[in-house]
Amino acid sequence: MRGTLRAFSLGLFAAGLIVVITSLFTDNSSSIETIAKEPALDEMIEIMKHEGYRVVTEDEYITLSLAENNEQEEQKKEEEPEKDSSEQKDKDNDKGKEEDSDKNEEEEESIEKYTLHIKDGMPSSEIGDLLEENNIIDDGSKFNKFLTDEGYDVGVQLGKFKVTSDMNFEDIAKAITK
Repeated sequence: MRGTLRAFSLGLFAAGLIVVITSLFTDNSSSIETIAKEPALDEMIEIMKHEGYRVVTEDEYITLSLAENNEQEEQKKEEEPEKDSSEQKDKDNDKGKEEDSDKNEEEEESIEKYTLHIKDGMPSSEIGDLLEENNIIDDGSKFNKFLTDEGYDVGVQLGKFKVTSDMNFEDIAKAITK
């Protein structure tokens, strides 16, 4: 048994030695180059276009990225609430009424309404800033602190939520964490 094992080991050693010597003294680079030859840049571009991809330069990519950012900013501006012309007409009509009824209606009309759109990856601090910008709350940083202190910041949901300026911090927090 020992003799057989030694003969097998010697055979493996000899085969390995032959492979190493052959690879050192023969020029295999030409056969490897033909197998793994990379196409030229122009050929790669044509292949990518044929596969349905678009090839752009770095300058074109930067231009496209800036244009996309501008579009996103414009969409944000469009999503901000605009005052209804009907509300403005109501204010004009109310001027002729008694002072007491004017005060009551002005209080009701002074309530700001806003549809808060919470997107994926939006930090809770940005929510407070949006609410402050749209006159729903007076201080966005206080609202953000409230969310953190009360544990609402981890439960904020994605979506669109209607909020008004007469809601307190807890009402808003409950609305956006349902």
